Formats: sequence, C-alpha cells, structure tokens
Amino acid sequence: MTMSRWALACILLSVAAPASVAEAPRDAARARAALQPFLPAETVDGLVTSGEIHRSQYREKNAALSLTPNTESARRAVSFWVGEPPPFFVESLYLFEKPANRAGAPGAEASRVSVILRSVSRLEGIEYFSTSRQRMRTLYARSYAIDGEKTKRRVPDPVSGNGHGVSALVLQEDLTFGENVYRYDFLETSTAAGFLSRNVTPMRYSILKAVDAENLRVSLIVEDLGDYLLVYGLTRATFSPVPGVESKLNASFTTRAQAIYAWFIREYNAFSGDKKEGT
Repeated sequence: MTMSRWALACILLSVAAPASVAEAPRDAARARAALQPFLPAETVDGLVTSGEIHRSQYREKNAALSLTPNTESARRAVSFWVGEPPPFFVESLYLFEKPANRAGAPGAEASRVSVILRSVSRLEGIEYFSTSRQRMRTLYARSYAIDGEKTKRRVPDPVSGNGHGVSALVLQEDLTFGENVYRYDFLETSTAAGFLSRNVTPMRYSILKAVDAENLRVSLIVEDLGDYLLVYGLTRATFSPVPGVESKLNASFTTRAQAIYAWFIREYNAFSGDKKEGT
C-alpha cells in the first residue's frame, strides 16, 4: 500500500465519531420484538441499547458486512456493488421510534418516506460535523436533479407517484470534492423505501482524482416497522492514492452518513404530506 493511500484510509476511518444522532427506544421489550425478525440477537441488543450501530473496514482480510437487515430492500443495497469487493465500507444501522401519532401498521408510511428520499433538492445546505476542524460545515452547497450529465439543467425533484424504479441524475456540490453528478436509483415496496446512489463523474480533491466514476456507492434503506423506522446505511468505495491529503482532506464518509440520516429524520418529522415536485 502506498503512503498516500494509507493516509487517505486513516482520514476515512480513524476520525472520531460525531455526536450521536439517535436515541434508545423507550420500551426495550417492544423494540426487541419489532427487530427480531430482521436482525440477529446481538445486533438487536446493541440497537436497543443505543439506537444506532456503526461499523467500518479498510483493507482488512475477510472483511464482511454484518449489520444488514434480513429484508429484500437491504439485500438490494448489498448487491448494488458489482465486481471485486471494495477495500472500504461503512455500515450504519439506526432505530427511530415514531411519535405516537405516526405509529401504525408496518408499511403505512412507506410512501411518505419515499417522497422524502426523492426530495434531493432538500439536501442542499445540510451540514456535517468536521472532526478535523471541530465544527459544523456545509455538506452540500448545491443539490438538485438535472436533465443530463452534460447539460446539467435543473429539473424538479422526482417525487410524483410511486418511487419504485425511479431514477434521477443529481448534481451535488460539496466543499471537499467540488461539483459532481450522481445517479440515484430509488426503490419503494409495501414496507420500505430507499435510494442507491453512485458517482457518475470522477471525484477530485483540488486537481487530484480521488475516486473514479462508479466507485463510490451509497445506499440508504428505510424499513417501516409500524412503531419504528429501521434505517440501514451502506457506503462503499474504492479510491485512488491522493498524495498530500494528510492535512487537507477532512471529510469522512462516516460523518457524511450521519448527516444524511439526521437530515432524513428532520424531514420525516416535518413532513406534512403535501410536498410538490421540486419543493
């Protein structure tokens, strides 16, 4: 492994975790009963205790995903990566207890969740905690759906109708990797919703290429369990050696995953059910 590749790995993996964005459920026994069909007992215990679990790996022998819920949608997220296993991944699992007035039958809010996740323009301006700078920074200065990779004309968020099979090209500009185009593939079932995203354009740090096209894949799956939302995040990447990034590249994929989850929960809590395209 080159020194620069090792330095980038250290930045992605060894940064301190941000403050927790989840809470333990109030009724542990009820939460366990809801989770047991989807997760092994050890994972259920950890999730009920803290409300969230994270695991990351970089170039470890026999590294394997271990937090994936036993659901069709989560398995879609796992199969989203094609080819040799990537050297880097981070898994996140969250349990969100719904407000009493939003609890109901499993899947009752799957369409609501789907609309939120397809509202890509609302990612604009969200923040994440920079562990190197020890302060909040803007994650996406711009985020919106576009008509094509070359033309990049803004179009409305793809929020109409059922989200299953919907795809969109999304332009997102962040303070670390600049402007990039991503493809978002959305899914929606009777009990879940989610997105699978990949970078269409190579990602650069300044003039240096950091991640080749298609080599950053981010998935977020939300399972509606009735009284709870079970959220599974999976980020996988293969990145090129980037000389001289030791003191400059401060973004962590782990903290970014936290920021996306926190954004989703804010949007869920604020959702009125009358969102229009592009709002």
